[in-house]
Amino acid sequence: MKTKAKKIMSMILCMAAAAVLISGCGAASTDGGAGGGRSYRLAYQCAYSAGGGPFVYASELADTIVACSGGRVAMDCLATNSIVSTVDMLDAVANGTLDCAETIAVSFPDDSLGLLSTLPVGMTAEEYMGWYLSGEGQKILDEVMLEIAPNVVAFPCAMVDAEILYHSTTPIKSISDIKGLKVRGLSDWAKIQTMLGASVVTLDGGECYEALSRGTIDAAEYSTPFADYAAGYHEVAPYMTVPGIHCPAATHLLLINRNVWESMDEQLQSIIKTSCKAMLIQAISEDRMANVEAWGKFEELEAAGKLTIFRLPDEDIDTIYEIAHEYYQEKCETNPLFAKVYNSQQAYLETVGSWESASAIER
Repeated sequence: MKTKAKKIMSMILCMAAAAVLISGCGAASTDGGAGGGRSYRLAYQCAYSAGGGPFVYASELADTIVACSGGRVAMDCLATNSIVSTVDMLDAVANGTLDCAETIAVSFPDDSLGLLSTLPVGMTAEEYMGWYLSGEGQKILDEVMLEIAPNVVAFPCAMVDAEILYHSTTPIKSISDIKGLKVRGLSDWAKIQTMLGASVVTLDGGECYEALSRGTIDAAEYSTPFADYAAGYHEVAPYMTVPGIHCPAATHLLLINRNVWESMDEQLQSIIKTSCKAMLIQAISEDRMANVEAWGKFEELEAAGKLTIFRLPDEDIDTIYEIAHEYYQEKCETNPLFAKVYNSQQAYLETVGSWESASAIER
């Protein structure tokens, strides 16, 4: 994906970061680096397999930080499980096995904090971006990290689009169709599907294709259209259901060891924070266009009689919203950290909701 357009985008990101930093650069020390100041070689692992969109975004974040640092930072993106397993990445950053990592919060040991990245019937990509950058999202993230991993700082650093709800071997036209089916589910979505009558099976994403082909499960959610088409789910599941209300968006987080972070001068810290903000915009823009292209391929398959696409009725979507929010209210009563994040997100949505409704244009 290293096209000319991407090179131009990287140049723009570097220029934008430089513009932010010009007025704030302190005196440079002389202990290394082409641009002065201390130099760093960072051990950096992401939670994604090489080649997919999320891995590309994680790699481009590293490239941007390296370029904007003028050589003071060196870091190569290692694919999932290169040094530690995905579920151990938070601990690895905390204890210094990794200097930094990119992941989503559903991979934290406490998966109830997955709503820092995504939540069934939760915020869209634009709403997550607003909550983190203009609302109190970063403040809440800082507070949560101090409670669950005091030696780690975190920043939102990429955003991906909504997922496909189901690839299935049997038609799923409504929520009544999932009753009794063996479906893949994780975290909060697993609980909600169970409440809807499904028989939930917990599987790693990499196991879903094989499980569908063998009949181990009847339906699975995996990822976005781009990732799902590349993985070939249409080859083993002739039915597809949208919209992906189980994952309207996913925010990726950059985790950095606090000792490493606090050893950096203000210039490098600003470079990293600015690069993360720039990648939020770049990643969702690229991901959306990749999904548009992949969706067109799915529609071509449907036109050729090789795939059938269903959309859940609006009344079913309303039912899922009602069940989910009742479940979240109960969860807030027993999980203070979940309540802290959830209530902040709901307050943000209420604040911006009036203008969103007023400015919405029906097409």
